Amino acid sequence: MTQRELSPTNVESSALIGVPCPGALGIGRSARYGAARFPTRYDFRRMYGAAADPTMAENIVPHFHNTPGVPVIEIGAREFQCVGATPPFDHPHVFLDMGDANEIICPYCSTLYRYDASLDSHSARPPECALESAA
Repeated sequence: MTQRELSPTNVESSALIGVPCPGALGIGRSARYGAARFPTRYDFRRMYGAAADPTMAENIVPHFHNTPGVPVIEIGAREFQCVGATPPFDHPHVFLDMGDANEIICPYCSTLYRYDASLDSHSARPPECALESAA
């Protein structure tokens, strides 16, 4: 056989040289195979304009802690981060999303967070549970 006939892209020769051929596997050489491509910020700008750029610079996630040890913290955000206690006694900063529910329990410190629509997204009741220097 010639070199062309023994190439890995030749379906008939793939069994001879022990290399699976994409054609033999039934997958072909399509652009849909390979690593997934996720939209970048430039894709969003191109599709929706500069105002739809979903960067974190405009949306700071609120951070809350339970250093006082209260049983329930009422907050004005459904998506936030629990840090446990103020540093250096904090646990890993975990992102919590209530979804449609009104309550969620932190899996690390077991603090019960309750949503209150009357509060600002970065406010808490008691107010000392809102972490001001979120980074």
